Amino acid sequence: MKNAIFLFLIVGFASCSSEKKPGERQSLDFSAELDTVQVDAGDELLYVNWSLTSSGESPDGKYLYNFKRTKPVALEVINLENLSLEKIIPMELEGPNGLGTEYISKVHPTPKGSFIFRDGYQVSTFDAQFNKISSFRLDKEEFILKSLPEGRRIWLDQAMSGDGKKLAAFYGGQKMTDPKEGVIVVDFEAQTAQIFPMESLSSWLKYQTTFLYNGEHPVNATFPPNNILVKGDSVVFSIGAENKVYFLDLRTDSISSKTYESQFTRQVSEAAFPEIVDSEAEFQKIFEAKLDEVRYGNFHFDEKNKVFWRFTVESPKAVLTAFSPEFEQLGEVLLDENFKLPSKVFVRDGMIYTYLNQDDEVYFVRLKPKFKD
Repeated sequence: MKNAIFLFLIVGFASCSSEKKPGERQSLDFSAELDTVQVDAGDELLYVNWSLTSSGESPDGKYLYNFKRTKPVALEVINLENLSLEKIIPMELEGPNGLGTEYISKVHPTPKGSFIFRDGYQVSTFDAQFNKISSFRLDKEEFILKSLPEGRRIWLDQAMSGDGKKLAAFYGGQKMTDPKEGVIVVDFEAQTAQIFPMESLSSWLKYQTTFLYNGEHPVNATFPPNNILVKGDSVVFSIGAENKVYFLDLRTDSISSKTYESQFTRQVSEAAFPEIVDSEAEFQKIFEAKLDEVRYGNFHFDEKNKVFWRFTVESPKAVLTAFSPEFEQLGEVLLDENFKLPSKVFVRDGMIYTYLNQDDEVYFVRLKPKFKD
């Protein structure tokens, strides 16, 4: 099956200026071309049940490793240079090199050739030949548990450092209705963990609606995305309902924030929704209504162009914003209204790849930024 390119659009450009700093770019005029390409899987059917969320790209951008959760579990190796399935690597669940679970939520290839597999609470490292090197449980390791206040747990909003040595996550209470209380950073190499309490995170709970069965038992919840990434000695995090980003400096234990502005979307999700409902029908109605609210995505670094990219959606609008390596806003562009915030985003060779499922085939919508001098 040949690669298909069936969409090509030019969208307008916009720029944004910030306070001048010596030697730092202040604004950026750009447009974005879009095309769509298909991955040639030959006679195989790629695993798309989780919308590629359990995949991870190699540091050099040449490969995407997609974990197949259904038995027999395997790692699908997609060559991003020629957009084809290169091979399928069988994986084990049991034994000395076993994953222990098929519910892998993320594959993290490291610059040294090792692979880290995460299921939310288990973090296992394998060498290039897929021999297991180490395995840690976030809910059982003593060096992690002793750092957490009593009755607290690590939440599933997590991010790894590029080298795979550190993990950053939110922590809080055990219940679905409990607020986030801070950020925890786990150093697997040193086997240490440190928490950074932040009272301000409790305000994020106002954007969540929880469905209580019989008014008592939490069954489901709907909330904006919680974004988090590790950049050097900093943890960068935000909630999708606000155009505000927090920066935790691990060297100084200090926390700062930046509030941005967009000419296309609201600064904050302003619609008033109840925090608790006891009707499934009401919960479903709220869930669908929240899909139209503004949602700010995570940052994705573009090594070639030396900028961070971030998607924002507010139905029916979609926006692509550029930031400097120091997270100063440089410019934004309004995308075609048919563009949807994807489940999988990554950057390679100066292009932004977003996953698209078309009849259970893997496609990528590629955004190619074009810069104006």
